[in-house]
Amino acid sequence: MTALAKLEPIKPPSERRPATIPKLPAWAESLHAAVRSEPQLVLNKQGQETFRDVMVLPPAMMPTEDQRREIENHIASLRYYLHQTPENTDEAETAMAMAITKLLAVLPSARRSEIGTDIRNDAYLDVLDDVPHWAVENAIRRWHRHSCGTDERGRPHDYKWAPDPGTLRVLAMDDVRSMLNRIDQVGVPLKAVEYVDCSDALERGRLAMRGLHKAMKDKGDLGALTFDKAVALGGQTEAPAPAQQPQTEAAE
Repeated sequence: MTALAKLEPIKPPSERRPATIPKLPAWAESLHAAVRSEPQLVLNKQGQETFRDVMVLPPAMMPTEDQRREIENHIASLRYYLHQTPENTDEAETAMAMAITKLLAVLPSARRSEIGTDIRNDAYLDVLDDVPHWAVENAIRRWHRHSCGTDERGRPHDYKWAPDPGTLRVLAMDDVRSMLNRIDQVGVPLKAVEYVDCSDALERGRLAMRGLHKAMKDKGDLGALTFDKAVALGGQTEAPAPAQQPQTEAAE
């Protein structure tokens, strides 16, 4: 008997470089690519069946328990890193303060002032309080490498100065968005339902609407019009309009 192939795990980000997110294994990529939006019969708030576009997967590609567990664990690991902000943990606040202190020790501020170092550090921490410390550290690393692209106006950054708190926040949030996008991407198959072919039901609904319009046009008894009768009425082919006889030319 052939042993089942071991499921390739989804690698979490490196603890040293959380901003570098590993590529998804092939099975996770395939699941995400197979998800599509299709009209399905669902219950509305009144408990009635109605059609609504929902995310679906082919029955054969619905996530297994092991795949679902891998995805959930991966999402949990990403949320763990997103939680590492100064407002959440003392360790993150300490790491953030050290990174900012090193930045300002290496690069001067573009605006010269007599403001003390502690006050400047507090200004950075206030702006970056809800940003993961590792995202700020990576933004500072990119700044030192002159690899931060352009600013919000499309102008090149002036790397001889330290970035102001707002600019540093914008740069750090790039990594935060990348991690949030990964959470959305990998979690899509968990929200999908098993696809059910509703083409016959959709066609009956289309015919029923057509039958209703016919009944209204012909001023029929709408009170006696059931769904099945509307379907039958909508399925009736209209008789072609009689062809007009060509007019004969008047005799001279």
